[in-house]
Amino acid sequence: MVSNMTIASMIGVILYTLLLFVGFILFNKRRTGLSIKPLIVGSIGFIVFTQVLEKILHLVVITQFPNYAEHPILFGIYGGMAAGLFEEVGRFILFTWLLKKYLDYKGGLSFGVGWGGIEAVVLAFSTILPNVIFAFMINSGTFETAMAAQLPADQISMIKESLVNQNAIYYLYGMSERFFAVFMQISFSLLVLIAVVRKKISYLIYAILIHAAIDFPLVFFQTGDMTSMWIIEIYIAIIGILSMFFMKRLKRSLL
Repeated sequence: MVSNMTIASMIGVILYTLLLFVGFILFNKRRTGLSIKPLIVGSIGFIVFTQVLEKILHLVVITQFPNYAEHPILFGIYGGMAAGLFEEVGRFILFTWLLKKYLDYKGGLSFGVGWGGIEAVVLAFSTILPNVIFAFMINSGTFETAMAAQLPADQISMIKESLVNQNAIYYLYGMSERFFAVFMQISFSLLVLIAVVRKKISYLIYAILIHAAIDFPLVFFQTGDMTSMWIIEIYIAIIGILSMFFMKRLKRSLL
């Protein structure tokens, strides 16, 4: 059985990401003002470039290299560069193509809030919501029969064992991570915006490489070479705090 506390924590994280997105919108609208079009373009842009285009590439690569987990360093380089290229080049394209009238700090901030806010929501719904559904199925005794035609027996057993053994804290860890990740996405949006405004492709390259470097260590958690959630959360928190200070410097460059 999956405990009610664990299920409640899953649902709580999903609701938290929705409130986080709304909270960032309201806070920044009151403090600096927000532009609706960049907010919407940033939100849609994240989905198109990361959840569609980037995932198509991942599907092709993982199909060709099914043993990728055995080479975490190479996989980390690939994963980091893929994220950097799709996200930063995606921002660059959207700023130059759709947001020519919003190339200021307010426009960049709005875009970043949209990109980072929807990221939190999409990740929660795509990774945690299925677990909520599975948990209810496990507790009702229908999980094995319902999934038998869709997954191998060993994978069904692994999913069930994982959910039964996870506690509420496992999911609550992600709350701080999503909060700090939004600041990181805003900072990258502003950096790419400066590349567009100043017509300096070097800033775009910086954004790609910095993004890749930040994402590189995370692969060791994905491949199971690092199992401590605390390390991941502290790492993301440090990056998020540094992003807050970086935002202030980028703001001065756009005013």
